Amino acid sequence: MPRLLALLVFVSLAACQPMTVQRSDEGPVPVTVRVDNAAYWLEEWYRVKELPEDELVQILETRKQEFEQLPGPRNRLRLALLLAAGPAPVRDQAQAQRLLKELNPAEASASAKALAALLDQVIAEQRWSVDKMVEQRTRIEQSEARIEELERQLQELTDIEQSIQQRN
Repeated sequence: MPRLLALLVFVSLAACQPMTVQRSDEGPVPVTVRVDNAAYWLEEWYRVKELPEDELVQILETRKQEFEQLPGPRNRLRLALLLAAGPAPVRDQAQAQRLLKELNPAEASASAKALAALLDQVIAEQRWSVDKMVEQRTRIEQSEARIEELERQLQELTDIEQSIQQRN
């Protein structure tokens, strides 16, 4: 009886494992990955981010055209992902954030909504970081200006002191 139970547990667990298929360009891919799945989009983004600049620009134009022709969640997120987290030649986080804000949650899958929320958070945090760096840079410049002013005043006082000592 224990052997039969162990065999049934083993068979049940084996049936729950994702089955893989062989893709000619990248190797095995889980069957559970669908076209609207965030994991697929992230895998696609990972491949695209390493491409040369001219290819990136072409892909961006293709994504824009696809989105204009069919502005559904899939094309919206593919474009937003490239704009939000792509390399510098194609990055436009303001446009990506607009695309994400306009995503219709009723049309989007759970993974699409999760990816949109994550991208929006990443963009917000990056903007916060940039704002903080600008603020710190401004403070440093103000401090440097104040130091220069204090050094000038110190030099004037030193000159006055030397002038008084020379009179005596």
